[in-house]
Amino acid sequence: MQDTASTAASSSGRFSSSHQPDAFKQPGRRFGGHIRTQCPHCRSQAKVRSSKVITPLYKELRFQCSDMECGHTFVASLTIDRTIVPSARPNPAIRLPVGNPRPTTPANDL
Repeated sequence: MQDTASTAASSSGRFSSSHQPDAFKQPGRRFGGHIRTQCPHCRSQAKVRSSKVITPLYKELRFQCSDMECGHTFVASLTIDRTIVPSARPNPAIRLPVGNPRPTTPANDL
């Protein structure tokens, strides 16, 4: 069973506020998942403005630079690469390698 946010994402290609739980619509409430990065041109903060689910393991994110003079808008990719803790409700169609939570490469090795 899919949650309403992923159903909205897969059917319309972006997350719609009309499909979000009421808790997400309350003013002043903050939840995880606010993805931000730096603009590759001016290094100002860029925020996700929309997203599109391509596959269950791949999403495209459309970012917009916060610097009005720069105005750069760009697309980035979000992929799910490996499992750290297996799901209690696995989807048989999804196959992800199980990996370590953190890379174990020694700091002094090149």
